Parts: sequence; structure tokens; C-alpha cells
Amino acid sequence: MKIGDIKGILFDKDGTLLKYEETWGPINRKAAFAAASQNENLANKLLVSTGYDLATKTVQAGTILGAGNSEEIAQAWMMSGARLSEPDLIELLDGIFTEAMQSAVPADNVGGVVRAFHGQEYKLGVASSDSEQSIKVFLDSLGLTPFFGYTAGYNSGYGHKPEPGMFEGFCRKLKLEPSQVAMVGDNPQDMEMARHANAGLCIAVLSGNGKIDDLKPLSDFILDDISKLPELFGIFI
Repeated sequence: MKIGDIKGILFDKDGTLLKYEETWGPINRKAAFAAASQNENLANKLLVSTGYDLATKTVQAGTILGAGNSEEIAQAWMMSGARLSEPDLIELLDGIFTEAMQSAVPADNVGGVVRAFHGQEYKLGVASSDSEQSIKVFLDSLGLTPFFGYTAGYNSGYGHKPEPGMFEGFCRKLKLEPSQVAMVGDNPQDMEMARHANAGLCIAVLSGNGKIDDLKPLSDFILDDISKLPELFGIFI
């Protein structure tokens, strides 16, 4: 597939449109302490059980915190002793995650990149393991909502990554063939979703918690971050 054949771009959110550690480090800790009723030992246990490294204060690639959704995090934390029912914990997590998107740290020049592709008439969408409401709050906070014709979260009814449903939903809504769509994401789950859907291109970025050795076999291109994306497509901003 040639870059010139691409008509639509589907972006992941966390680690792609926003900086992962700067945004999610404080959020993950806040969520764990809330789930542990402010008990520090239990909060640390919950974090570690889902991929948080207490020594480096980072989330490990491919873990539940790194690539999972609120339902998966809630289930794992309940198994590790969280003190809420599963429905209440999911609601708590979604609330914390959504509120935090108002102050998320965007990727470098994300607004310029989005506007440049929109100006070239590419159809744009977001597919995230976060909730659909969180995606909308994030895009609204940056004034980018008008440029996206599609948003899908774990709770939008398309299934979860790496299943192909979110990608296929983008194609249906915006009337594109999968071969006309490029997926841009930071995790193997993003690339696997796109591969399962027969995407035209799989473009990985290293701005999240995905590792280059894991992304390389699944990707057509690997970029440092999305600020490099316009150049790849021959767009200069």
C-alpha cells in the first residue's frame, strides 16, 4: 500500500495524541488511591498488579494499565483487594479518567498536525481503550473536536483492542475501505487491531509506552511521535 492511497487516519489517544507518562502517571496513582480508600500500601499493590513500576514510576508496555480499559483495570484491582464493587469501581475510574482529560498533556504540535491533515481532506478518527466521553473531553479541551468525524472508546459498542471493531466502525461511518486507512498508535494492540482489519498502513509512534522491538514486526513505519507524521505524508507545516 502506498501513502498516496491513504484517505483516512485513525489515531489512538494515549501515548499518541497525548503524552502518556506526563498525563497518566498522576491519574493512575489518583485512581489507585481512590480504589484503595486512600490506603497507600493497598494502592501500591493495585498499581503493581496492573503494570506500574514503583521504582521508575512508569507503566510497563503491554500491561493492563498500559493498554487496558476501565473494566479490565477494575477486574484486576478487585482481584488484588480493591474495596468497591465492580460497577462502582468502573464508574469511579471512568469519572477520574474523564475529568483528567481536561488537563491532559498533548503531544507536541498535535493541533498543527490534526489541522494539517484535515486541511488536506483526510478523514480523521480516534479509537481508544479509554471511554468515549474521555476522548471527547480531551478533544474539546484542545479545540480539535470539529476535525474528527469519528470517536470510539471501549464503551462505544465496537469491542476492545486488539479486536478490529473500532477500526471497522471508522471505515463504515466515513465510507472508507480498510486499505484506505492508516492506523497511528503507540501500542502493539493498536497495530494488531489494524492488522486484523486489513488496514492500509500501520504507523507506530514511540511517544507512549510501546517498545520498538514489539512494534517493529507489526508496523510499516515507526516514528518518534506524531509531529513527524505530516512529513511522512509529504505535508509540510
